[in-house]
Amino acid sequence: MKIKTFLINLDSSEERLAAASKQLNSAQWKFDRYSAYDGRGKKLEDFSHYDDKTAQKILGRSMLNSELGCYLSHYGCVESFLETDADYLVVLEDDLKITPEFGTILEGIIDCLQSLDHSDWYLLNIAAKNKKITKEIARVKGHAVVHAYYFPIRGLGLVWNRKGAQEFLNLGKNANVPVDIFFQNWLSRNGKGLSVWPALVKPAGLDSDILGTVAKDGVRRKEKEQRDFSFFWKKQKRILINKIFALLFLIKSF
Repeated sequence: MKIKTFLINLDSSEERLAAASKQLNSAQWKFDRYSAYDGRGKKLEDFSHYDDKTAQKILGRSMLNSELGCYLSHYGCVESFLETDADYLVVLEDDLKITPEFGTILEGIIDCLQSLDHSDWYLLNIAAKNKKITKEIARVKGHAVVHAYYFPIRGLGLVWNRKGAQEFLNLGKNANVPVDIFFQNWLSRNGKGLSVWPALVKPAGLDSDILGTVAKDGVRRKEKEQRDFSFFWKKQKRILINKIFALLFLIKSF
């Protein structure tokens, strides 16, 4: 079993890299730094794979250039993984908080999934903020491995198998929603998502350098998003549809 790990990190975020590296080294977990795509300061029309009309239809707003950069960073990690002979890909963002037992527990979880021959999944979320509409399939060192029919929104720590990674790439590079929302939409509607509870990866509590709550120009992210009634309505509609699909998959599993 070969596991490839990428730590997404902007070239300018040296302190974040140092903090994340210290934790991963303490956990004896090997990783490679992945240079994040920096979308900040770029115009939306500079992104050839972005369709604003589709984003408005789904989100009720335009995407931020920083969100597009984050999406492309995750996509690039998967592309690079599929060029290797590794069996699994772990993608971590640099605003992470883990314990020294991280590596032992994660290896145990992946080994467990292999031994169960539970191959009908694409993506495992190891940084879930909560546990909703799930079904437990295994327990490893005090952590429940669950079929996450309503896939968790947080993308801080993810594990891909090759099948899921290839399916993600097959969908194409078009980015019309933030990557965490994309994963929730996609996996809640195909039933191929797993998660771990309690989470193995938690946020360190820092503003994201890629998606920062306050941009360099001092404007807060929520203000840049220009949230209005359409945004809130489409968000609630999206959540409701995802939960309906999730409940149907859960019922079908019994």
